[in-house]
Amino acid sequence: MPARGHGTVPSFNPSEPRELPHYFTELEFLFASCGVTKSAKKKALGICYVDYNTSEQWLLILEYQPYNDSQPALPYSYDNWKRAVISLYPGADAATKYSMADLDRIMGEAARTNIKTIGQFADYYRKFYQ
Repeated sequence: MPARGHGTVPSFNPSEPRELPHYFTELEFLFASCGVTKSAKKKALGICYVDYNTSEQWLLILEYQPYNDSQPALPYSYDNWKRAVISLYPGADAATKYSMADLDRIMGEAARTNIKTIGQFADYYRKFYQ
């Protein structure tokens, strides 16, 4: 795996929560490329490439811990931890990515700008289907 700060590592900006799924996709590509298969190693590497404050927060998530105290034989998987991380960021989950207010804003902009060219329509179309 590349070292933290290397130009090829995934990055995540906490102020842009919609980028979080992309961060995990890139991270999982690296896991596959480098043969990382153990959940504990994946979680450790998952916090390696984010800023200090974000890594501290992600370390405190219960699912980061290797075992559940009430059921010590059941370790938390990387996928459990990843879901818990995503749940911390409104807008990161595909199901809650956009609201009706977003749709209303996009449609209002299109109505006010008076689409005249195929390029303007293409821009509207992409925004609508984001």
